[in-house]
This record gives sequence, C-alpha cells and structure tokens, in this order.
Amino acid sequence: MRSLQVNTHTRRAAAALALIGTGLAAAACSSGAEDDSTLTVCTNVPFEPFEFEQDGEYAGFDIDLMNLLAERLDQSVEIVEIGFESISSGEALNAGTCDIAAAGLSITEERQAAMGMSQAYYRADQALVVPSGSAVAALEDLDGAQVAVQSGSTGEAYANDNAEQYGYEVVAFESMGDIASALTAGSVQASIADLATWNEMIETATDLQLVQTIETAEHYGFAVQKDDTELLDEVNAMLDEIFADGTYAELYEQWIGEPYTGNLDQ
Repeated sequence: MRSLQVNTHTRRAAAALALIGTGLAAAACSSGAEDDSTLTVCTNVPFEPFEFEQDGEYAGFDIDLMNLLAERLDQSVEIVEIGFESISSGEALNAGTCDIAAAGLSITEERQAAMGMSQAYYRADQALVVPSGSAVAALEDLDGAQVAVQSGSTGEAYANDNAEQYGYEVVAFESMGDIASALTAGSVQASIADLATWNEMIETATDLQLVQTIETAEHYGFAVQKDDTELLDEVNAMLDEIFADGTYAELYEQWIGEPYTGNLDQ
C-alpha cells in the first residue's frame, strides 16, 4: 500500500460560507489545472470512521482515499470543513468552494442530477439509536418520540418518509456530534442515521445503544462539480486501481474493522 501522508489545513465552515457569500469561492479552486497543487476536499465532521479529527489532524477512510487521489494527481490535500447540507445539495461544489466532496455521501438520483458522482465505494444502511435503558427497541416504538437526523442526509429522507407511519417527529441537526449530544441530554429520544458511523460512535459512548439496523442498501460515492468530468474520471480510475491491487481491502479492514469480502453488497 502506498504512503498515506496527508497534508491538511483546516478551513472552518464560517470561512467557506463567507467565500460563497462574497462570490470568491468560484475562484478558489481550479480543478484539473496543471498549476494547481492542491486538491480541496469538502467534508463534515465528526463522521467516524470516514472523517474525523484525531490529534489535531483529519483522519478516516474518506481522508485516506482522498490522499490516494491527490497522490495520483501530484497534489496535496486541503480540507474544507463545511455544513453537510451544503455538500449534499451540491451548493458547495458548484459554488467552487472545493474540488471534491468526501463526506459519507450516499448516491441518489437527486445528487447525481446536481453533481458528478463517482462509482460506489461503500455499502451503507441506516440505524436506529437510542439512549441506554430506553424502552424503544424498534421503529414501532417511536410513537410520540422526537427522532434526530442529520440535515441533508439520506437518514433524514428515510425518517421523513416514515414519520407518519410510526408517529414520531423529525428533528434535524447539523452534525452527528450534535445528535449524540442531544440523545445524551435527553432532548430527543432516538436517532436515525448511517449505521457505520453509529457503530463507531457507540464504541466510545456507553450511554447510547443501537437497537435496529434499517437495511436501505445505499452506496457512498465521491462528488465533484457537475461538469468536472476530468476529475470524476480520475476518481473512478483511482477506485478501480485500489479495488484491483488490494489497497482498498487494506483500508477497509483498517477503518471498518472487518475484512472486505470483495463485494460492496455483502
């Protein structure tokens, strides 16, 4: 496996959003330009094990994959931390805030229409998580509950689609960290969000428990500006290469904590 040294610089959400507001963001990135030495990557943390901060640096599955892409392009990685909804809608990319989005981003028809999305690199499902000791054991127990979701996520879409059936109220939060805090504080009674990140967060949060896996058979992809076919081709070529040479399997086991079967759907 190739070296995974990451050169990252924090650009906080306020700064990135300010660029959008002033119209300067479009000039901030020149994806694919020969004189551009930086691959700017939009993400939202914490979303373990895909992207999070560790010892003052960004780390995770997505971060390592972005570093491999940057190595392929002879660039260094610069992280742009920004709200997930502006990533998932395509607003940040199409405003020029970054070259590529790596944020545990499920591939959907709406996102494919708004952005250029890569081939799948991870199979995802949703999960129902509650505070430890809760009487909630399944979706059927949520009548009258407030259910936390991440704004702009497919977990939010699933929760909204099923709220009437199960009788709960959907409450949107900016980040997974905010959701975990709300559950711990008791301001919400449950959460529906991506299984992989809940599995990781629950390992260090003894006051939360996963009570139901919701199989939605989603797949994560990376996103680029709608018309940036050159960078999209490079992303897909990078993924093809690491699937073939075993690098993906090594990273999958490192970050997901189990062997890669060779099939994203298993």
